[in-house]
Amino acid sequence: MKRLFLCGISLFLAIGAWAIKPDREYICYPYQSGLIYEPLEVVTADGYKIETWFYPAQNLSDSVQPSDAPLPFKTIDSTPRPTLIICNGDAANMSYYQMTLAACYAANGYNIVTFDWRGFGASAPFEMDTDYLCYTEMLLDYDAVIASVARLPYVDFDNIFLLGWSTGAYLSMIAAQRNEVRGCILRGCITSFDDAIPVIKHDKGNEDLNLVVPANFPLEALPLAAAPRFGRDVMLIVGENDTRTPPWMSQKIYDALPDNIYKELWIVPDARHSAKDAPEFMALPQFLARTISFMEASAGRDTSLSAE
Repeated sequence: MKRLFLCGISLFLAIGAWAIKPDREYICYPYQSGLIYEPLEVVTADGYKIETWFYPAQNLSDSVQPSDAPLPFKTIDSTPRPTLIICNGDAANMSYYQMTLAACYAANGYNIVTFDWRGFGASAPFEMDTDYLCYTEMLLDYDAVIASVARLPYVDFDNIFLLGWSTGAYLSMIAAQRNEVRGCILRGCITSFDDAIPVIKHDKGNEDLNLVVPANFPLEALPLAAAPRFGRDVMLIVGENDTRTPPWMSQKIYDALPDNIYKELWIVPDARHSAKDAPEFMALPQFLARTISFMEASAGRDTSLSAE
């Protein structure tokens, strides 16, 4: 793998939530950190506009210069590139540490896409009950983003990867089952709601905490249930001291995955679930190096893609 580039963009912390906590206000835009990007037109099958930012692979030094206005969009060359779609968790929006990750991956030759669920950021309004763990409609948001990205001429549509943490992790694994992507990187992933809800209540210290699962959610597509028949490459990442999605959850998923896919499990020493103790903060250089190595290994495999 080529030399890893780390970009000197401030790390904005997003505190993890226990259930849906939409944030409509952006704290920063990419051009304010000197990043080239363009918004994509993305509309879901049920008519919701999803705010989506596309960062092309770009030549960045270790310190990028801020701008007062969007920079002209350009790609390094005409070669379609592997592309990583980074989804949000259950709180904040894509103006937080997604932007730092986008800069680092873009500096290493990857196109990056970030987006906000309906009801988050500048995506279309959507009424949400904050007792809900997620909404099934978020999968339609993910589907629409993947479909729009795959049509872009500067995207290698055979090498699209998904990255999500916490709520975004299990939604990424479900989205990978529904779409033609190469693989997914799942940080802090649950096995099932049956496993996760008691753990979350214990972690919060509130056994009466009301956590709602949508009635129409595809439970059979949750990570542990889907793992034996999963046909995408998978990297599982979890903090050693994560008490919300403990390492045993990622281990169970890893063990249940078939042997004919490329799979990795990385338990990050001393890391926890969110904010400054999350793996991507505590071990950012290693996080980038290992996830890029995973994508390179996956892209190099002689396999064909087909939706499950």
